[in-house]
Amino acid sequence: MLNLNQQTMAQTYLFSKQSRDEVYDHETSYCFRLRRGKGWLHLNKKATELIEHDDHFELRLADWYINIGDKYISETIIRQEQCQELQEWYLKTKING
Repeated sequence: MLNLNQQTMAQTYLFSKQSRDEVYDHETSYCFRLRRGKGWLHLNKKATELIEHDDHFELRLADWYINIGDKYISETIIRQEQCQELQEWYLKTKING
């Protein structure tokens, strides 16, 4: 088993800085506002590498967090869809901006 310093980062997503909602961060998670009134996405800080760029955040999610297995398949799908939705929104606004 890998410790936190050796974990495999499986997925990289690009999120708009406007989607970040630090007010709702928790001690253990980052918060991002979802589009279309769907609430918030909380990502575990231990499983997320957050890299700040000029106009966006680059998020690298640990493999064990984004692909959590058959037992929690619905949670995995929802988390992946939410991340994908936030990335698509960022890319759409970048193209139209």
